[in-house]
Amino acid sequence: MSLEHLLKDHVTRLVGADLEACEAAIERELGSSVSLIREVGHYIAGAGGKRIRPILVLLSARLAGYRGPRALHLGCVVELLHTATLMHDDVVDGATLRRGHASANAKYGEDTSILVGDHFYSKSFALLVQDNDQPIMETLAHATISMTEAEVFQLEKKREGDLTEADYLRIITLKTATFISACCRIGALLGGANPAQVDALGAYGLNIGIAFQIVDDSLDFIADEAVLGKAIGTDLREGKRTLPLIAALDRATPTDREWILEVLHRRQPLAGEIGKVRRLVMQYDGISYALEQALAYAKAAKTHLTSFPDSDEKETLALISEYVVDRDR
Repeated sequence: MSLEHLLKDHVTRLVGADLEACEAAIERELGSSVSLIREVGHYIAGAGGKRIRPILVLLSARLAGYRGPRALHLGCVVELLHTATLMHDDVVDGATLRRGHASANAKYGEDTSILVGDHFYSKSFALLVQDNDQPIMETLAHATISMTEAEVFQLEKKREGDLTEADYLRIITLKTATFISACCRIGALLGGANPAQVDALGAYGLNIGIAFQIVDDSLDFIADEAVLGKAIGTDLREGKRTLPLIAALDRATPTDREWILEVLHRRQPLAGEIGKVRRLVMQYDGISYALEQALAYAKAAKTHLTSFPDSDEKETLALISEYVVDRDR
């Protein structure tokens, strides 16, 4: 059995019913008395997604000893918030594909995508207030602030035309990993875990998030577009510097480095130029370097589970750490 199927089997067995209930709650909350919000909401829900954030809330809660309806409710909260961030990201990036389908901004326009994204942001925090747990609200508020800071910092560095590996790690930590960490912390708080265990699950999530984003950025160079669900080379076309590219630039000859930078600075690089940059990144081992770093973060994530007794939930969280670096290329 492949790792992906093994993980799916574990998740279905442990939290499958809860995840279905969470999915139904998400579908309900995507509705509205405004027809356009309903249409966009159902379009986004129909596009699917791995639901990794609700899964982490549910599994972390069970690991900490909680099995109740609040985990479903908060799983819905984090997925709505995640959906809002994706809609805004796609507008900022000018993305045309999301999960193998036309992005919301491509289908409905940027104005609709921004406003409906704002609606889902607002909806998620309204649901969070309903739960009315101060530490959990503070956890998610902190993560949201981090995500917006990361977006602006990324824009700032893009305008400066330079991005170091340290800058990159700061961006993905604030933008992706802090939110995934918050999902794990929420589960721990639901279960009444002690402070050390809450921090441990938070650290697990932070490392998972960093590994996940590094792999995601690497797949932009080497994945099958149909599998990835978005156009390959999108980051390059947008002039984004991700870890594979940063590593390749550090190792490239001065001539190749200068040429790559020229392509990145062009408003509309040609498809052939993008293809050559991808080949150079692989030639200079940018992909292998990035994936080695992702594997190190995934291994570090596992170490933060040791303070919990052995259980099916602990085993499944460990499997997730392996899966994030073993997704289809």
